[in-house]
Amino acid sequence: MLLALTLVSSRGLTSPTAPVFASPLRCAGVRCSDPERKAVFSEERSESVKAGGIASLTGTMASAPVKASAVLATLPVKATALASWQISTCVFAVQLFLFGIVYRCTVRCDDNDALRQGAVGAAALCRALGLMQTNNAWTGDMWLQLGLSFGESALAFGVAAAALEFAWDKGYGRRLPGLGLPPDFEKRLRREEKRILREEKAFAKRLYD
Repeated sequence: MLLALTLVSSRGLTSPTAPVFASPLRCAGVRCSDPERKAVFSEERSESVKAGGIASLTGTMASAPVKASAVLATLPVKATALASWQISTCVFAVQLFLFGIVYRCTVRCDDNDALRQGAVGAAALCRALGLMQTNNAWTGDMWLQLGLSFGESALAFGVAAAALEFAWDKGYGRRLPGLGLPPDFEKRLRREEKRILREEKAFAKRLYD
């Protein structure tokens, strides 16, 4: 009886197969071995760097008169004041470069003016708060300093955002799509995955033959 049950149950089992070995392509992973994905990411990095450059150049030019007037207000101009102006300008240029990258990733292709204004306002407020020189007590001078720093920052970041919008509208750059990748990325990825699958099957066939 036990032998009969064993024979009947064995009919429902599949025949043993050869052990499955992971191919080098699967071990490497689609992300690492996908030239289409790498090409897309490389294009998006280039566009982000371009956006950062546009924002840094235009924002620095917009804030130059404000910084120059602050230096000229201390006539005769001292060497320390000139060095401080140069350092602050370079630091602000770096901040504007990063703002351009973040602005592109934030607004994307959304038709949302509130989002654009919020990105500019948030960046200006963060910079203004970072430039504050605190004392033991909150004074009116601190409010004045905060207002001036916020106004300068809002002007520079606003000009940088307007320059980016102009460049994207004229085709000098490309916005980041809503999904974060080009519209045809899924099609290109499926095509690449099929190619990798064919290579895996060919690898397994050569291995078992």
